[in-house]
Parts: sequence; C-alpha cells; structure tokens
Amino acid sequence: MQEGYLEQRLIGQQFTLERADLTDGVTFFGIFYHIHAATPLHVGDLVEIVQANAHGLTVIAVTPRQQGEFHHGHINR
Repeated sequence: MQEGYLEQRLIGQQFTLERADLTDGVTFFGIFYHIHAATPLHVGDLVEIVQANAHGLTVIAVTPRQQGEFHHGHINR
C-alpha cells in the first residue's frame, strides 16, 4: 500500500467536533491524529478534513456551532 494512502482517504470526510477531539485529537481507522485549523474551532462545529498527513489533520468549519444551540443536553453560551 502506498505511504500516505490512508491519510489521503480521509480528505473530504466530515464530522462534528466533540470536546475530546479538541483536547486529545481524533482517531480514524485506529490511527490517532491531532487537529489543525486556521480559525478557532468549537465543540459542535461540523468540520471537513482538507489536508491529512502523519502529523495531523487540517480541517475547516463547514457549519460552526450556533450560540445557544443545544449540544449534549446543555445550552451553549
């Protein structure tokens, strides 16, 4: 298998950020990745992976969390 193939498969994938993703990183296919972004990210943001390599995943916010939106049973303020 070509080196970096697994990381390249992640490009275009979308997921909603959870608190652990921001503090600990994310795991895809059993591999741990740090998250990088050019803008601040928040719990509840829908993000898309735009770059992936062994050093981490670069994401952009597709749908930022809205103020006052319910998340995990609590109101975000």
